[in-house]
Amino acid sequence: MTPSLLAISVPVGDHVTAKVFGFTVNVDDLVAVGIAGLIVVALGLWLRHQVTSGVPGRLQLVFETIVGWVENQVRSTMGERGLFIIPLAVTLFVFILLCNWLEILPTTYPGHHQLIPAPTGDINLAAALAILVIVLVHVSWIRLSGWKSYIRHYFRPNAIFFPINVVEEIAKPLTLALRLFGNIFAGGLMLVLISDLPAKLILPVPALALVWKLFDGLFVAPVQAFIFTLLTILYFDAAISGGH
Repeated sequence: MTPSLLAISVPVGDHVTAKVFGFTVNVDDLVAVGIAGLIVVALGLWLRHQVTSGVPGRLQLVFETIVGWVENQVRSTMGERGLFIIPLAVTLFVFILLCNWLEILPTTYPGHHQLIPAPTGDINLAAALAILVIVLVHVSWIRLSGWKSYIRHYFRPNAIFFPINVVEEIAKPLTLALRLFGNIFAGGLMLVLISDLPAKLILPVPALALVWKLFDGLFVAPVQAFIFTLLTILYFDAAISGGH
């Protein structure tokens, strides 16, 4: 008698696509990004309406905690000069966290794509966020320290290090994007692997998948948002300090 398997055939890394001006667009990721963006805007508008100088509500308390953590990180690394990046860092953290949490939603059914995936599990969004951060870092460096300081940092501590410093700057957006993409994509891949396990385990396969999904959402998702935000702050620190 053939052992029974409880398996769900879900294509890994595949997306619902469409052609737009000759380019292939991942429609499911665009929908997920739109949902996460709308939630960020809605939370901001709701918070603005509910904010009070007295006893804060739950949403205000959550945002004050996030802003307080970001502000402490910025002050400890850059001082007062770095306070201008707090809105960017807070927005990135909340947006990435919401994108990661979309993986928890049960939008996958057997034999089909996940309707609302975690868009950070797609290298395109992760790369776009990383490029946005790095471009703003270089622009801020030039604006605050001038072209001479910016160009000079490629030749520190000696002109012989110029190729190494160039490679380092190129590697920053790559590592920033791949770190976020790899961890979130791996979470989705684990769900597919769990679904192909034999049914008779310590935990039933659906329960095991649920446990992993909760772990992925409650632990991995916040950690990856935290790391991306922290690295953003550290990269801006180099720009504000002139590379010292």
